[in-house]
Amino acid sequence: MDKPRKIGNDGTVYRCPICKTILPSMSAPTFPFCSDRCRLLDLNNWMEGNYTVSRPVDPTDQLEDLPRNRQKPDSNANS
Repeated sequence: MDKPRKIGNDGTVYRCPICKTILPSMSAPTFPFCSDRCRLLDLNNWMEGNYTVSRPVDPTDQLEDLPRNRQKPDSNANS
């Protein structure tokens, strides 16, 4: 039995999430899917409600990732 071809920089083998086919390249226009068919099947699954989010999204989940544009108060603004 042949080993699957490795395509990731770290040797990761990528498979289509729909049909589990080993992908030939990460640069494929349909990545991470193997084809337009699988890409559209995945979209349909989302539209039909077959996928769910594991928990409600909390707006504070990613606050630490947001850029912080804290500006110092301008002391000369009222002068």
